[in-house]
Amino acid sequence: MPIRFDRLRLRAGRWLRWGRRVLAVGLLVTAALLATAEPVPSARDAEPTVTVLTASRDLPPGHVLAAADLAPAAWPHRLLSPSALDQDDNPIGRVLAAAVQRGEPITDLRLLGPGLVDSLGPTHRAVPVRLTDAGVSVLLRPGDRIDLYAVDNGIAAAAEIVTGELVAGNALVVGIPRAADQVVPEGAIVVVAVPLHAVAALVAAAYSRSLAATLAPP
Repeated sequence: MPIRFDRLRLRAGRWLRWGRRVLAVGLLVTAALLATAEPVPSARDAEPTVTVLTASRDLPPGHVLAAADLAPAAWPHRLLSPSALDQDDNPIGRVLAAAVQRGEPITDLRLLGPGLVDSLGPTHRAVPVRLTDAGVSVLLRPGDRIDLYAVDNGIAAAAEIVTGELVAGNALVVGIPRAADQVVPEGAIVVVAVPLHAVAALVAAAYSRSLAATLAPP
């Protein structure tokens, strides 16, 4: 019996030493994994955000903003556009010059007004022109692209429009005055943005010939 007891004690000692070695190896592996793992950011280390106004749904160009179209959302400060609107801004009633997707921040450059004109930069100009067919302006919205053709005064036949002189291609519609603001006896005023090199020809055609517009792809 004493011999068996000594054997059991010897085996127990071996198992104990082996368990200590396994535990030590496990601790070393765990320490190595913790050293190489990326730290979990705390609330204090989280990326700073700014509350901005975003579109609550997909909005088309020419849409008049309403309260239901806007949703405040936290936006990463490093990704924020300087022209993004925040909760202190009130864009309700303003017209979109370009489409805005759901969840996208509303920026001043997407709205019809001084911000849009300022965004044209030195290479473009906003030019008011009169379209001979006033009914065409009803089909247009800010953000549309149109081709402007000059035809001889008094000629409005479809064949003449097709063979007319293209004076401004792919012009961006940036404004359409209300009917009450139309001060010309006939036609309709539309404000378009065109490259600087096309301004002279467009202005000359607007004062000496009739202008017709065709819708261009966006």
